[in-house]
Amino acid sequence: MSDKELISVQKVIVHHNLDEQFIESIESFQLIEFIIKDSNKYLHTEQLPILEKIIRLHYDLEVNMQGIDVINNMLDRMDSMHKTIQQLENKLKLYE
Repeated sequence: MSDKELISVQKVIVHHNLDEQFIESIESFQLIEFIIKDSNKYLHTEQLPILEKIIRLHYDLEVNMQGIDVINNMLDRMDSMHKTIQQLENKLKLYE
């Protein structure tokens, strides 16, 4: 993983006007995996949309961390079920 694929959490905090406690809560609920490098915390660029979704859920809709965790788990399960349905539909088309 190159440094170009990492974003400083400090920059995200400043850009989105967040507090450190919010980031610590996200980390404690393991909603996003942070990377420690040179005693600084970084975020992989692929996880930035997930972080922004969490920010919107928390600040715009006032969902707490437990609720965000439940929502993320449900969305992951729905995505998995959708993929399974797609695979089954493709198999079914082979037999038609």
